[in-house]
Amino acid sequence: MRAGVDLVKMNATLLKKVEELTLYGIEQDSRATKQEVINQQLRSEVDELKQLVNQLLEKK
Repeated sequence: MRAGVDLVKMNATLLKKVEELTLYGIEQDSRATKQEVINQQLRSEVDELKQLVNQLLEKK
């Protein structure tokens, strides 16, 4: 019976770890998505700044 109890404990521990890793994966995916949004915003800002610089250079 002891082996049965150990298996129950082990299965509970493994399930807990799977749940933790699943939540971690979801969190990482969310962070990556946020970073993609920020990167796109920064690219847009850089493009706008490039246009402004070009306009200023053309006026000279």
